[in-house]
Amino acid sequence: MERARARIGTGGGRRESVVEAGHLRRFCQAIGDDNPRWRSEAPPTFLVAISSETLDLPEAMAYGQGWLNGGDHFRFVEPVRVGDTISALTRLIDVFEKQGGSGSMLFLVSETTLTNQHGRVVATITGTRIRR
Repeated sequence: MERARARIGTGGGRRESVVEAGHLRRFCQAIGDDNPRWRSEAPPTFLVAISSETLDLPEAMAYGQGWLNGGDHFRFVEPVRVGDTISALTRLIDVFEKQGGSGSMLFLVSETTLTNQHGRVVATITGTRIRR
């Protein structure tokens, strides 16, 4: 765990995605949301479809055999619209260990900052992943 904790503050590379109308339409179909507003503006959870907040940490891979999603917290600042170019930058903000019924679990907490083509933050996603 200490090797993983030493990575707090580090991040992955910046990822960039263009919000395409077809991708947005397929996402809305998949979640069963046919709100006409989503034809031009992305629903809040669409951001997870264009960014991955899970960091690739070899130190965590050595801990346990599987992953669990410990939950995500979204903070929305402004709408994301079709045609926007969204950049995502993820960094590790916390690592801790807990004992569960099946043994030790390693918790990795990351924060992804999403900015648009104008350099404005549109949202942040704080995600917890559990390795056990």
